[in-house]
Amino acid sequence: MPGCCPWNCFNICRRRNRSPGFGPQSPSDEEAAIELQTIPPPPPPLGNDASTEDGNIDLNVYQYGQRQMWGELRQRWIDDPNEPNCTVQPPDFEYRSLAHTKRRSERWIVKFDRWIPRPPALSADLENCGLPVGSEDYHEAKLTKQSSRPSPRRGTTGINIHHIAAARGVIILRNVDRYDGPWWSQVALAQYDVHFGRNDLRHIYLENVINVDTRDFIQTLWAETQPANSPRFQLNPEAGNQVSWEFDTPGYKAILGTELGKGVAAIVVSAFNRGSRRIARVVVWRATIMQIRFDIEPRGH
Repeated sequence: MPGCCPWNCFNICRRRNRSPGFGPQSPSDEEAAIELQTIPPPPPPLGNDASTEDGNIDLNVYQYGQRQMWGELRQRWIDDPNEPNCTVQPPDFEYRSLAHTKRRSERWIVKFDRWIPRPPALSADLENCGLPVGSEDYHEAKLTKQSSRPSPRRGTTGINIHHIAAARGVIILRNVDRYDGPWWSQVALAQYDVHFGRNDLRHIYLENVINVDTRDFIQTLWAETQPANSPRFQLNPEAGNQVSWEFDTPGYKAILGTELGKGVAAIVVSAFNRGSRRIARVVVWRATIMQIRFDIEPRGH
């Protein structure tokens, strides 16, 4: 069963600082499922074997089509500081400012801000990866705000939601729904920065994944690792065992090109100097529903 890299352990240590003005938890605020926004596509990769003479992209050269194309581009953004046309924007705000901006229309409501134990669905894997296991080691916050303009994808306004947990070495995306404003990758990194150092970040989890684009594609990808006519992911007992896709493989690139994978890549591009780290592998398994872990390592490790 794929595990975490052996050097990836930490002493449990963090500053348990609570931001002022954060409200209490409401029982109705317990939302664990992820529904992620569509991230607008960047310029297509040019100058490689996928480019035709007229500049169009031949998707037939990719085993997994457009997803693999977008994921390959993100792999290059992470790996090569000289790769052009990177569209990722690191957070240009402090986490605390989201709830304390002077303009009320831009102010986020903090539903809860608290220290919790590790999420139950990920409990065993977090421990296996040498991540914190204490009863108050994970900083969890949920922020909401009414959108100020319609979502280009939905054509309507709605409530933005960012529900993220973090501990030393790990970011866990629990629930996201975006109409406008900052991307979840920006909020997650800003939240992580409040309490922990970026150099310690080694794992990013997507908990209880129901995002259709990501879930359905990975279920299809996972089925390729199983014998013919096996039960599908949600019904197959084998889905409880972890399956991994390693760096630079077609499946790995295609996962980075899904809606959720693009956001994870954006965190890595933003958190580190480009070319200094890479996502070494993607690990998928079922604990009630789909769980995903992205392992971050220094290049050359």
